[in-house]
Amino acid sequence: MEASRDNDGTVTVRMSYSEVVVLHEAIAFSEWGNDLREIELRQPAEQKVFSDLQQALVPLIPELGTDKYGDTVTQAIAQIDPAPY
Repeated sequence: MEASRDNDGTVTVRMSYSEVVVLHEAIAFSEWGNDLREIELRQPAEQKVFSDLQQALVPLIPELGTDKYGDTVTQAIAQIDPAPY
């Protein structure tokens, strides 16, 4: 994962597909369980940023809503952390 900041204040984050899948799943699961507060998001603005990020990742994950999504998440986790979980 890499991040850079341009002179205009724009930030660009480059992530692997596996990182995108894992991040999306973590936010979506927390949001679905209505417990994003467990990540200690102290203000509504923080919850909004997490939610907006999760929604921005949705179009990048074609497996969402299909039978392949669970396997995609499992494979993404294994690529990032190959230790058994």
